[in-house]
Amino acid sequence: MPKIFKKNKFALMGANILIILLWVAISTFLMDLFKNENAPFYIYKISFLIRFLPPIWVTWFLWIKRGGLKR
Repeated sequence: MPKIFKKNKFALMGANILIILLWVAISTFLMDLFKNENAPFYIYKISFLIRFLPPIWVTWFLWIKRGGLKR
C-alpha cells in the first residue's frame, strides 16, 4: 500500500469512495448492455450482486483487514 494511505486516512477514504463510484458506474453500464427485457428475474439479482459485492469487499479489505483505523 502506498505511503500516503498509511499516513493519511482521508486519502484512503477518498480512494475507497472513488473506487466504489467507478466500479458501480462501469458495472452498471456493462450490465445494461447485456440485459434484455425478457431476462429471468435471477439475472437482475446476479447483476445486483456483481454491482455491489466487490465494493463491499474492497471496503472490508482496506479498513478492517488491513486495520485502516488502527494504524
